[in-house]
Amino acid sequence: MQVQGTPRVPEAGSAFARLSVILATTLAGAAWLVHRGPVPVVRITTPLPEMAPFWYMLLAFPVLGMLVADLFDLWRARGLSLPMVELGLQIALIVALSSLRLGVRIPFSGHALLGAYFLFRRLRLQNVPPRQSRLEVWIAAGVLAAVAWPKLFCWDDPVTLLAGIGAAALLAVISGWASRQPSSNP
Repeated sequence: MQVQGTPRVPEAGSAFARLSVILATTLAGAAWLVHRGPVPVVRITTPLPEMAPFWYMLLAFPVLGMLVADLFDLWRARGLSLPMVELGLQIALIVALSSLRLGVRIPFSGHALLGAYFLFRRLRLQNVPPRQSRLEVWIAAGVLAAVAWPKLFCWDDPVTLLAGIGAAALLAVISGWASRQPSSNP
């Protein structure tokens, strides 16, 4: 129950809500990948004759789900606030850039951008439940490592991996600045 004049606080069921959002995002991503069909591997800006494995493409969606769950948690805790709007814009930008990677072949990895952004952002935040944060950080780190392996050792593409991580660092700095701004809600 919310007392007027106090910010909303996530309830005890928020772990279930987070898991539901992450699972729904991952399932929606899997459905989109099945609908879209095979995606060619792109080294820097050159498409290769090889198709990216389904598991590789799917790896982005649990991390995207964790970011969407963060957005949902921010909305529940603060309502419409600068940090919530900023995170929503960051997520939209990451999704747009990752999609453009496939269409216009911009030279950075959308997977690395997403995974590294989540890690940088999460490591800067102070108000995340410790167990949840550690588990999700380990999951995102595992995803980033799983993405790095084929980029470095199969597709000889360190450029897009490092560019994605660099872009994520820049976005995380912006996110860190916005999360320190006071909420406009009473």
